[in-house]
Amino acid sequence: MPQVCPHCGKISNEESPRFCSGCGARMDGKMPAGYPGYAGYSVPVQEQKSPLIAGVCSTVLPGLGQVYNGETAKGFALFFMTCIGLIVLFIPGLIVWLYAMYNAYTTAGKMNRGEIPVLEMRMLHVILFVIFAIAVIIVGFVLTYVMVVEPVMSQFGSLGMGNGNQLFNSGGMF
Repeated sequence: MPQVCPHCGKISNEESPRFCSGCGARMDGKMPAGYPGYAGYSVPVQEQKSPLIAGVCSTVLPGLGQVYNGETAKGFALFFMTCIGLIVLFIPGLIVWLYAMYNAYTTAGKMNRGEIPVLEMRMLHVILFVIFAIAVIIVGFVLTYVMVVEPVMSQFGSLGMGNGNQLFNSGGMF
């Protein structure tokens, strides 16, 4: 029958394990030789991931939920794939974005259940990802304005709809 570790609460997969596969503590509660004060030994509780926070993070910025889960490289890859997909045909970008939300949510749940190893979230990675993503979004909007909006607006200006500066310079109105 599987045993529960008295230190971290992980359920063992073995019949009668000597040591916990999660924290390495002895399962029988005996003090190991050469470790005085073992009774006061405390095992740090493993970080639990919130699937809801992971999913919401990837909803706000695709890939941010993966960075929250400790999968920084995957987060950057999903962010780039979403951006490229949104630029190329829009629908592929939405599909990648939805996948990022789903993946962040399910990965956090799998980490909590012990199905995959829990990766540590690094706040520096989260901050750098957010700064980088915001910079990419701003550059994208500026390029869109310069390459699309401004040329279209200049075409409207050349249709003879009038120029406000001509009114003031000719002395016609004031």
